[in-house]
Amino acid sequence: VIAVHEKAGFAALALQAKKEFVARYGGNSPFRRTNRSGWERAQPLVRTHLAELARHYHAASQQVQAPAEVRQEAVREAVQWYQALLKAFPNDAEAAPNSFLLAELLYEDKRYADAAAQYTQTAYGYPAHARSADAGYAALLALAQQTQGAAPEQQPRLRRAGVESGLRFAKAFATDPR
Repeated sequence: VIAVHEKAGFAALALQAKKEFVARYGGNSPFRRTNRSGWERAQPLVRTHLAELARHYHAASQQVQAPAEVRQEAVREAVQWYQALLKAFPNDAEAAPNSFLLAELLYEDKRYADAAAQYTQTAYGYPAHARSADAGYAALLALAQQTQGAAPEQQPRLRRAGVESGLRFAKAFATDPR
């Protein structure tokens, strides 16, 4: 169904069909829990569709000419799809890059606490990858942004977290000039 919609140029229908496919066969579906061999066959398509949904909505969230409520809905959708992708395929070769994209989206949305946590996961929760150091440094930047907007009573805790993150970054990426 997805391929037919895409071939006919019905992007919105193809997108909806991908959502339905993921809901029916995805990581939290009854299908996965009850039909292991079927899940093994569906898994590559689930992974592909989750990634496509996340990236589609991520791109939609960056459309500056779109109304704010449309962009916010796209952010919500993108976060949902990235999280579903990372939960269903935590050891996938693309997990770290997808985690980085999720962190970037959260940062762009000014959700600095969530972004810092996701950047930290991206930097230190996966085997070393091309964006490990970038993610570690971005965690520092997200913590600094969070500290700037925090209430005075939260400042000391957030500053400590920033120092700890900085020390962790320096230890893990000793050759990084940042």
